[in-house]
Amino acid sequence: MSGCAAVGGVRDAGPPLRAQAALGVQRVLVLAVSFPDVPSVPALGRVKDRMLDRVAAYYAEASWGKTQLRGDVRGWYRLPRPLAEYEVSPYNIQVDRRRVRRLVEDAFSAAETEVAFERYDHVIVVVGVTTRPGVGYGMIAYSANPGMLTVGVFRYGGARMETVVTRGGQRFSGGIIVVAQNAHPGHVVHDLAHALGGVVGGRRPIPDLYDTVLQGKVGPLSAASFPKFTVFIGPWDVMSRHFATWQQPPPGMSSFTRLRMGWIGSDQVEEVSPGATRPVTLSPLAGGKGTLAVRVPGRWGTHYLLENRQPLPGDPVLPAAGLVILHVDESREDGDGIVRVVDANPSVPDFGAAPFGVRPGQTPSARLPGEVAVEVLWQHGADLTVMVTTPSRGAEVQAVATRIRGTDRSLRQLPDAPVHARARADLAAARDLLLQMKLADARARLDAIQQP
Repeated sequence: MSGCAAVGGVRDAGPPLRAQAALGVQRVLVLAVSFPDVPSVPALGRVKDRMLDRVAAYYAEASWGKTQLRGDVRGWYRLPRPLAEYEVSPYNIQVDRRRVRRLVEDAFSAAETEVAFERYDHVIVVVGVTTRPGVGYGMIAYSANPGMLTVGVFRYGGARMETVVTRGGQRFSGGIIVVAQNAHPGHVVHDLAHALGGVVGGRRPIPDLYDTVLQGKVGPLSAASFPKFTVFIGPWDVMSRHFATWQQPPPGMSSFTRLRMGWIGSDQVEEVSPGATRPVTLSPLAGGKGTLAVRVPGRWGTHYLLENRQPLPGDPVLPAAGLVILHVDESREDGDGIVRVVDANPSVPDFGAAPFGVRPGQTPSARLPGEVAVEVLWQHGADLTVMVTTPSRGAEVQAVATRIRGTDRSLRQLPDAPVHARARADLAAARDLLLQMKLADARARLDAIQQP
């Protein structure tokens, strides 16, 4: 398809946040606990592979080596109460926070004679029961600290890091997540990201990117129900969609989450103000090198992030490849649509064709509020070159870029012979002239190219 997609703005923005414990070596304890009335638990080796090794590999790849998880697996420790006294709802908004604290404090106390919790930055509590929504423990995974340990209003500045005190007096105020023994590694990745983010000014720097209220209203939770509440960004970030299918690795992270994690340097982000015209070549986000994002200020303090998503080890589960545009409203609450995808093709469900691009069937042009046009010019290898400009210039820019791409395809069919060298030189010159916004000169160079 061809043409443009348009979106609207939102409201006031707050200052950007950064994760508090996401860089360098993070010491992680996997604490496996069992229930007296659930005797069968998996071997600790399987727990280590699923909850630590595969999660550590994900973070090493996603962060380009900037986050390293190192840790131990200890267990199984028997909890003092039957499963029924710990069970929670599968829905975020219905979880009994008192039961969460009961589980966490009992788990820590069960291990305190063998574990010095001060040695660790984060604890992953693994509950020894196979769990599905409303079955077993009730919820398959959640972040307890920051998160479910906090009683009362968690949003609107109410997030905080709680302190867990064992019966013997050990105190722990680091990140804590709780996962069932059969959790997907994506569950662990997602909730550990909350823990790595911590709390700043009453807010979690690494928020949920799915609709946390809608999650409690869609009916029985299943893989089929995920699109019903991951309505803001779908499968484009593990903080929205924990996994695509059970057999696949977790989805990658968007530039928004990677920026919040502190993995993307300021020198890897180009800022283009509305009304300005600037070409930018975006390297693949998952590669970690070169320019990884373009930031365009939007209305009422919001902004847009442009990112190049390509299938790489750090982005293993993509619905499609190309330029993904995100609308970011820092003023929104955790789980209330801080990040929303600008969908290039809303007729395809679940953001399955959201990227803009120059591949067959893709839309190369986007129109954003505030007199901003984004034109995808061409793709060389995995790199995308885009022009951020104004709508009045965008159509002409894209017209020249379309001619350049068509001429390039034609010349690539010709043998690499000296007779065609002049045509290729004119094409390269036309590209350079377009990047300088010398559109008439670029057209003249294209007109001069003679093809057999």
